[in-house]
Amino acid sequence: MEFKREFFPRVRKTVMPRPYFAEESDILGQSGIAWAGEAAIHGDNWYLDHGQGLIEVFEAGAAISFHHLLPRKDKYEKEGLYLRLKLAYRTTENANANIRNFSGNHVTLPNSLYGNMYDDPQTYWYLTDDLTLNINSIYAGEKLWIQRVEWEWMSKEVVYEDEVQKQELDLIRSSEDVANLYAPKGITESSVKDFLVDKIRQDDEFAKHCLAILGQEKLRSKDLTQLFVESGIPLS
Repeated sequence: MEFKREFFPRVRKTVMPRPYFAEESDILGQSGIAWAGEAAIHGDNWYLDHGQGLIEVFEAGAAISFHHLLPRKDKYEKEGLYLRLKLAYRTTENANANIRNFSGNHVTLPNSLYGNMYDDPQTYWYLTDDLTLNINSIYAGEKLWIQRVEWEWMSKEVVYEDEVQKQELDLIRSSEDVANLYAPKGITESSVKDFLVDKIRQDDEFAKHCLAILGQEKLRSKDLTQLFVESGIPLS
């Protein structure tokens, strides 16, 4: 079906708030605490108890952002470190609070009248960019209290549970080895090849371009018109 294009002499512009970009803070240290009372809270169904330093949440809808209170997740990526996060919380007896956690998964927190720590081991694999907890649901009449998020930089080197008694749990590093990771590297044939291999692994579009280059001799033998038709590029 061929659609009939109309002409509109006047079209309304879209009105929206001007974007606000907060300055990114550099959070130092190997471990630390991000207090919920200092988090940015969006949405409904929450109350900030300044006296106890707790966010009280009921029903659903609140989004609690720790983005400005936690280190940037890829800060030590070159060193093979990741940000392990734990959430200190308390609930009423039957809250069954379901949240979207820092690793982007939807989990139901175990009910806890006297307080509990929720350890999110999945941050080993993935950590959301927004560093925000989303409260999906809480049973009617029940409540969830959030006090703090504890964070720690941990190594991605794994020790399996059945090896704990036999393996050293701490990774001992030297400042020289770490400094070498950030030192400018000289341009050599080997470094250029390594750069290209990493680029192909990380960038699908670049990998496609490389494949196209490898097959260009085969393409040169084709008629120009045929090559254009096979490309699927529309005539403007």
